[in-house]
Amino acid sequence: MSRQIRQAKVLSTQQITPHLQRIIIGSDEFKEFSDVSMPNYIGNYIKVLLPKKGQSSLNLNPKTAVMRSYTIRDVDSETGALTLDFVINMHQGPATDWAQTTQKGDSLAIAGPGPKKMDDFSQLHYILLGDLTSVNAIKGYLQQLPIIAKIEAFIHVPSKQDIIDLDTTRDVNWIVTNTPNQTMEIALNDLTITETSPTVFMALEAGLVSQLKTMFAQKYAIPRYNIVASGYWKKGVNSERYKEQRQQQQKNQNS
Repeated sequence: MSRQIRQAKVLSTQQITPHLQRIIIGSDEFKEFSDVSMPNYIGNYIKVLLPKKGQSSLNLNPKTAVMRSYTIRDVDSETGALTLDFVINMHQGPATDWAQTTQKGDSLAIAGPGPKKMDDFSQLHYILLGDLTSVNAIKGYLQQLPIIAKIEAFIHVPSKQDIIDLDTTRDVNWIVTNTPNQTMEIALNDLTITETSPTVFMALEAGLVSQLKTMFAQKYAIPRYNIVASGYWKKGVNSERYKEQRQQQQKNQNS
């Protein structure tokens, strides 16, 4: 990811579903994102730097700022303004609180964009799994994966009102459920796997990611190296604590 920190302002904010707040951010420093020679950033992630609660000034130090990853939904072709969707009314944390209270003109900053989690666009079969935290990452893949590829996309949402337009002609299986650990596995029971193992992308709750990894390995014999997986959040743990757990896990792996 680019380490350049770009200051920005909130251009608009709107609650589009019971659990999604759509926020458009812009800056003169975003102009390069609209350059036709630049990559297609839809589906890439950025680090969003936010003021700490109770503070009006923005700390731009990535080591001390409130910083979270969000996926780019859209890029304005003229100004480079970025559209981001924040999950609300589900998880606790400073980014969620900010998204629900921020107003037009408020300050923030970004770092990035960083690369997509999955970068192999040469396969013939893809299985994409997500929820509201990763719906725009899947949107990016649906727009960029090969036309000839077989793509099976499954996205679970807590209500029908949370189903959003992904600007694609590809079929998407929207699974409305409050019990994704059971429902997602049932939805994946009848996949048809060809001789060539599919590439799987999943970005979900951490426990569900672990469960589905095991299912793909045992039921469909899909090797782990064919699975690109991220636990974007963890049930029962707020965003601050989950961030600390992941940092500690990374330290343990590197020690």
